[in-house]
Amino acid sequence: MGVALANLCAQVRPESAVVFHYTHTEGGIRRLGDNPAVEVLVRNCRLSPRSARAEHIVVILLLAVLYRLGIRGPARRNSWLKSLLDAEFIGDIRGGDSFSDIYGFGRFLSGSLPLLSVALLGRPYTLLPQTYGPFRLRASRWLAARLLCGAAAVWTRDRNCEQMVMRLTGTPARFCPDVAFTLQAMKPQRLQFMPSNFDFDRQNLVVGVNVSGLLYMGGYTGRNMFGLRSEYRELMHQLIDSLLRATDARVLLVPHSFGSEFEEEACAALVQSTGGRHVGRVFMLRTPLSEREVKWVIGRTGFFVGSRMHACIAALSQCVPTVGLAYSDKFLGVFESANVGDSVIDLRRCEMSAIVEHVILAFQRRDDSARQLQASMRITQEKIVGVFRELLTPMTSPPENVGS
Repeated sequence: MGVALANLCAQVRPESAVVFHYTHTEGGIRRLGDNPAVEVLVRNCRLSPRSARAEHIVVILLLAVLYRLGIRGPARRNSWLKSLLDAEFIGDIRGGDSFSDIYGFGRFLSGSLPLLSVALLGRPYTLLPQTYGPFRLRASRWLAARLLCGAAAVWTRDRNCEQMVMRLTGTPARFCPDVAFTLQAMKPQRLQFMPSNFDFDRQNLVVGVNVSGLLYMGGYTGRNMFGLRSEYRELMHQLIDSLLRATDARVLLVPHSFGSEFEEEACAALVQSTGGRHVGRVFMLRTPLSEREVKWVIGRTGFFVGSRMHACIAALSQCVPTVGLAYSDKFLGVFESANVGDSVIDLRRCEMSAIVEHVILAFQRRDDSARQLQASMRITQEKIVGVFRELLTPMTSPPENVGS
């Protein structure tokens, strides 16, 4: 999402400087993407007690409070706050789905602290297209209402949460599809698979399957924190086995996030457990790739099943017929924005047998789904570019900074 967002800013305002503010161990210049790359300056904050004092979010918030009280020098000397004070436009986006407490109140609170620093400075900010809610706790609803009410504008990628925004703020949200629909795919220079004898040049259809490491390990609690009706590990084994028995396709397991949340390990376990029964038909992507390169791989599949939202968006945006295995409400709204809402299966409500049956039926109807996507995707992408042109083009006064 970060690459897509930077590219949108560069496309609409090529002369502007893009600055990302987020929790990270270090700041500095990042080159996002290739051909062309977009240069982004990262301003980082930290929660660790071992972090540099000027980077600690508590110190940043205290300096923002002093600024609000009229003691402005210390904030001006802090690189995080100075960047926000100098920015011409400030937007907030959290991976698309983290303006919610579905991952726990602690994650929602920590994700809100950078935006709180903006609010304390009294700077106007825009909430960029994302999903809002659900909010299970009263404290979450209170915090969400404060941040939503303080925004100059609220954009949502999910029409299904528009009523929630209205209830919390009294003001309607505006709709824009997820910015990741505009991310450009890029062919990797190097690809490695397990087993190694996989290629995309053969005539056999390839079914891509994205496995969520988070769901595979039972969520952050390890105890089915999202309330799925079926045990996810068993479901993925059954689903892959059923796809291989019902079709002549090869299955390629595609981790969407390398080096985190157990995704590579989960895919390797599935290759080992199912590959023995279907020799030469089950593979996994092994090479750590960038977002654009993973998208290129997903675009080479003829049918896709995904448990991670942005893996599904990578497929949908390339008109690959896709089934989303949903563990939260966010999937439905995003799929509906591409006019394929009936391709979402809610794992919290469906039994394993119904899930497998639905996927097999969607596979059989994949040509119809591809035609639907081809008819809607250009409109979806043009809508996103148009919204960012509306957000960024009116800005005329220096300095030329875009904060996010």
